[in-house]
Parts: sequence; structure tokens; C-alpha cells
Amino acid sequence: MPEPVREEIPPSEPFIATPWAGTLFTVLSGLSFLLVCMVLPLVGKAGMQTTYAAQNQRAFLVIVMLSLILAALATYSKLARRKIDGSPLPLFSMILMALCLILLGALSVGLLHI
Repeated sequence: MPEPVREEIPPSEPFIATPWAGTLFTVLSGLSFLLVCMVLPLVGKAGMQTTYAAQNQRAFLVIVMLSLILAALATYSKLARRKIDGSPLPLFSMILMALCLILLGALSVGLLHI
């Protein structure tokens, strides 16, 4: 009696490597960076002259960190997808990550308090 032919089930791709996950993270990181740009005056000269300047700085730090995490997730997701199907390099996500890192550096050394 011949053995039944077993079809190999292709391995499923991880959640992070699905095309819609990368797109979702990219859109969310772009929107969060827009929010960063809108709250940037909180840590500027006018925002630092208030009695609640420390709270302004903490709020800005949280928003920039959230934007950085979303941009990093988007970049990781798009790079994982690139390994599977040769998608293009995620330049937008990488640029957003770099901008968030620049803002964090500027915030930590006090360049935004001008």
C-alpha cells in the first residue's frame, strides 16, 4: 500500500513581516512625528519660562520616545519584509528614526531651550 503524499505547508511569515504591519507602523510613526512637531514649542523658549516647564519637557520626551519606537518598529518590519520579497529600503522610516534621535539628543543637551 503506497504512503499518502503529504503536502508541505509553507511556513507562515511572522506578524511583524506582513505588508500591512509595516504600513501600519509607518503611518502611525508619521502621525506621531506630526504630533512631535506640533508640541515642539513646549520645550522652546516660551515653554521653558512657565512654572510647569518640567512637565512640558517630560511630555515632549514621552511623545518623542513613542515616535521613535513606532519608527523603529516600522523600519524593522519593512526590513523583515525586504528579506522575504525584496521590498525597497524603508527610507521614510529610517529618516523618521534619525530625526527622532536628533531631537532626543538636542533635548538632552539643552539645545531646544534657546
